[in-house]
Amino acid sequence: MKLNPRSLIEEARFNLYRFKYRYSPYLNLKKPVDVTLELSSHCNMNCSYCYHADQENLMFKKGFMPLETAVKILTQASDLGVPALKFNWKGESTNNPVFSKVTKIAKQLASGSTFIDRLTNSNFKFMTSKDDIFDGLCNQTKVKVSYDSFRKDVFETQRSGGDHALTTANIDKFYNYPNRKNTELVIQAVRTQLNKDEDIEGQAKKRWPSAIISIRDVVAGRLNKDISHLENKTRNLDNRTTCIQAHARLIFNWTGKAYPCCPDIAETLLLGDIHKTNLKRIFNGHMANELRKSLKNKSAFNKFSSCTNCTSFESYKGFKPVWKS
Repeated sequence: MKLNPRSLIEEARFNLYRFKYRYSPYLNLKKPVDVTLELSSHCNMNCSYCYHADQENLMFKKGFMPLETAVKILTQASDLGVPALKFNWKGESTNNPVFSKVTKIAKQLASGSTFIDRLTNSNFKFMTSKDDIFDGLCNQTKVKVSYDSFRKDVFETQRSGGDHALTTANIDKFYNYPNRKNTELVIQAVRTQLNKDEDIEGQAKKRWPSAIISIRDVVAGRLNKDISHLENKTRNLDNRTTCIQAHARLIFNWTGKAYPCCPDIAETLLLGDIHKTNLKRIFNGHMANELRKSLKNKSAFNKFSSCTNCTSFESYKGFKPVWKS
């Protein structure tokens, strides 16, 4: 079989990016390998295990990232040669009116040298006629869609506010969308007590054969309320280890302020502001370096509340990344 040389090059670049991400705590990186833009902290869902399910106790202000802020971050990331961009964090990015414009600019700046990724946490909750959103998704190299169950009752219980029929129709449309040929589709499910016996992977592979399937267990720590009835996995706090994200990522909230990781939803670990300094200085700044040092010697788990209560699998020994998801 004749192999496509470009595919081999892209695969090598992807593996190098993932290597740098996975082993970033030992590489002393001077620029991030992953830059994330929170295009929106609003969400049109209130999933049972998400902080948006507890609107009265949200620990952050909601808003949309302006186009000018997004362009500033994207331009600097491009100039640095950052290998990966993501559009998510505490909300649903497709809610932002300039979503498609931002992804188009990101694709142009990346020029094929950057993997552009996004996670949709609203289960494609928009009308199937919204071709501007579909086109915006096609500007990316990977799109993850949260889809916890093929059963309407389970799906709409876990993904409160969701519409199972609409979500399924949107995934069907995107899977067969003419412009999607260079965009990988990932079906991402959260495993709970409600769907633990469902063959989500088998059904997804049957309906969307070329899609990647990623299934993760629900964990506590993101809500003030009790969700123990949904949990099916616990963690041993003695297995805490240095966080990968703080060594590899910069996450910008919708105002342009930078943080080291996605579990810091209360925005306590401020590293800098893109409107006051540049991306490289933020990544190599005093706060960022002090945080990394404290994570390595484990003092961060007592010093910073976001580290103490971290829910990320990456901050526990034995973490093995699903490299393709």
